[in-house]
Amino acid sequence: MWFLEQNKILIPEQSGFRKHRGTVDHLVPREAYIRDAFTHKQHVVAVFFDFEKAYDMTWKYGILRHLKDCGIKGHLPIFIQNYLTNRKFKL
Repeated sequence: MWFLEQNKILIPEQSGFRKHRGTVDHLVPREAYIRDAFTHKQHVVAVFFDFEKAYDMTWKYGILRHLKDCGIKGHLPIFIQNYLTNRKFKL
């Protein structure tokens, strides 16, 4: 971690596993965005992914099928399908 911090390899948005940072760092700006949208009678849509070991047991077709069964259409399923296509993780 020292090396990554000193050489500025991690992006500023990276909060996990960093000193003095945590999940709240991402929640506070989102809350402000939601409150602002609420004030202006606008809608906010958020999608959250937890990728820790997600590819160990994930059935990619099942995810896409579930999205379709839930009635989710448009760009989101296409984005997810493109993201899941040809993904390989190595430890």
